[in-house]
Amino acid sequence: MTKFSGLREARERRKQDDSALTQVDLPPSSVSPKKVGRPPGKRSNPDYQQVTALLHAQTYLKVRQRLLAENREVSELINDLLVDWLKT
Repeated sequence: MTKFSGLREARERRKQDDSALTQVDLPPSSVSPKKVGRPPGKRSNPDYQQVTALLHAQTYLKVRQRLLAENREVSELINDLLVDWLKT
């Protein structure tokens, strides 16, 4: 008897126990499983492009405060302003 014979016996018993278990077939679910994680955002949307702009810190702070009160994003404001500018 070796010092590993106990491990071998335990492994063989586990194989026997696993083969004794029967697989239960579940009925197919009509509901698709929920996707895990966040929904895709603007970064992964090909209709959007990320840009960088330098703004005065105080201006940006006031803009963020006002947009927070209006429940809007900076990108929405910038897009709206640029669309209006292009119309002129």
